[in-house]
Amino acid sequence: MVNLNMSKYSIVTMEEVQSTNDYALENISYLDDATVIFTTNQTSGRGRYNRKWVCDNSDNIYMSLILKPKDIKNYPYANLTQYLSVVLCKLLEKEFNLEPSIKWPNDILVDGGKISGILAESYMKNNQIEGIVLGLGLNVNMKAETLSKIDQKAVSLFALTGKTYNAETILTMLLDSFFENYNNFETQGFKYIKDDYIKRCTFLGKTILISENNTKKQYIAQAIDEEGLLTVKDDKNNEYKIITGDVLC
Repeated sequence: MVNLNMSKYSIVTMEEVQSTNDYALENISYLDDATVIFTTNQTSGRGRYNRKWVCDNSDNIYMSLILKPKDIKNYPYANLTQYLSVVLCKLLEKEFNLEPSIKWPNDILVDGGKISGILAESYMKNNQIEGIVLGLGLNVNMKAETLSKIDQKAVSLFALTGKTYNAETILTMLLDSFFENYNNFETQGFKYIKDDYIKRCTFLGKTILISENNTKKQYIAQAIDEEGLLTVKDDKNNEYKIITGDVLC
């Protein structure tokens, strides 16, 4: 284990871990705010609804960021993954000349393939949130053979550009970008990222399939509201707000 101290955050680099989110949650009481658990070898990664995140033991990015907001009651926890999705999209656009899109609420796609997934989990003590773990997996140098084994279309930076990258360098760029405007997000919430978020939601106005409470239904995606919720309409023109559902396509 290597501990790298940065100005706004510290990175704990591990050679191998089952899940960076699980490790962070298990040790959150002993770790400081803005501590990052990072590995290139995650053996039991998971995403939303405990989906498995495929790892090929290469130098992809698997990281979890511990956050301990001082004003937890007013913290925009519900929009945290959306904030990170915008930060990552901007990085992919600026540094890699890619055109990413966001699949609500926080999956990042490029050319229709998933390149990153994000998961936030809270740490509760005495029925109160004492900390948040923000996890991210980013396919950096994953090869076509491994990508083909995933049960949905997936891409990596290598597959998209033909170049290999240093995962730690990309991680540092991502964290620097995250904390550059983090204070604005803390105080303004989704309002701060709304325009940047919506313009990357290419599914708006289209028919989408949503899985919610073990059922799948088709809707027309209408808009993203002021709180970051997805507004949809069914075939009878009834309008709904999607809070916990998962957009499948």
